[in-house]
Amino acid sequence: MSLRQIAFFLCLFAFSCQDRRVKVYEVPDEIQPYISSFLSEAAKRGHRLVIDDLIVTYKFNIITTQVHAAGLCRKRYGHTPIIYIDTTSSNWRASDLTKEQLVFHELCHCILGRGHTNDTLLNGNPASIMKPSGETLYGHIMSDFKREYYLDELFDPKAERPAWAQVTETYNKQYEITDTIFYESFDYPVQIDSLAEYDSDTFPVFDSLLLKSWSLGENSVTRRDIQDGRLELESFLKGTYLIPFNIDIPADSDFEIRVNMAVPGGREGLMSFYWGGSNVRNAFAFIVNQNGYVSIGQLEKGVVSAKYGMPVYNDIYNEILIRRIGNHYYFFINGRFLDNLLFLPFNGNLFGFGVSGVPSEVWVEDILVTTIKVPNK
Repeated sequence: MSLRQIAFFLCLFAFSCQDRRVKVYEVPDEIQPYISSFLSEAAKRGHRLVIDDLIVTYKFNIITTQVHAAGLCRKRYGHTPIIYIDTTSSNWRASDLTKEQLVFHELCHCILGRGHTNDTLLNGNPASIMKPSGETLYGHIMSDFKREYYLDELFDPKAERPAWAQVTETYNKQYEITDTIFYESFDYPVQIDSLAEYDSDTFPVFDSLLLKSWSLGENSVTRRDIQDGRLELESFLKGTYLIPFNIDIPADSDFEIRVNMAVPGGREGLMSFYWGGSNVRNAFAFIVNQNGYVSIGQLEKGVVSAKYGMPVYNDIYNEILIRRIGNHYYFFINGRFLDNLLFLPFNGNLFGFGVSGVPSEVWVEDILVTTIKVPNK
């Protein structure tokens, strides 16, 4: 038998053995809807995929490239691909859409064979679900319109870049202020430890502001003070706590909200600013930690936008700027653009300064809320 004939039969034997390998499909019931959705979205875009050889299992404390991961694809020639999912991760727990992004990411590795990409869009958002980091790309509120592009790109890396990424709004853009809705600098001539000790006859100029806006004092859970030109909120227990107040912004107005907040003494925990709610759970939230992780969302619906590596400072004040222009929000922190999201009508006039996570403390230096005029609108 010639060498060519031997090579032919070896190839035939290898192909025959591969063809006889038993396919395995083991997917938990709670994961299956995301597999079905992946196939449906692929079909909408002209890709007729079949997934009949896949194992999805749970694994905690996943380490890959020396960092913790929320998911991992293991794919070896001649073996059933395996996807590991960490259901304790924030990517999994935040919402069903963050679960979708996690599962789709791993399916793209295991089924489509795509690797990671660090490409970004003009507005700084990741260009693909296949980014190596874990930021949330779209959620139920304010950012769900971004989902279509990210799924287009998932099945076609050359998909046209979206119009919403072509941002021209900048931090330094100046608008005419048409009205000052709310301003507070907490710069009182005396230290006020609690409303019980506050003498409105002595300082009547502050009476309406303090009684209507700030709930001060201390109990077993929190401490709320105004002193040294700042509002202080300290939590003694793990959880989410805030100092609420009310602001009425005209529904059809463009506006800016500027807040300066700090976490003192290098303490851990999250500082938060809430706006536009009828209660804490349906208020919109801008949440910051000391490591440069910033997210926007609602407590009842989860994070909708998140980004690592933002310029967040410890022990000094961080400026949060929320700008509404027409149908969009533009968010900045310390002069750096964070994201642009859809504007949604407020659920109420509840605003608040908050802390969450481990026992922590937040200071607020000032807040300014103005309506603005956009030229040629």
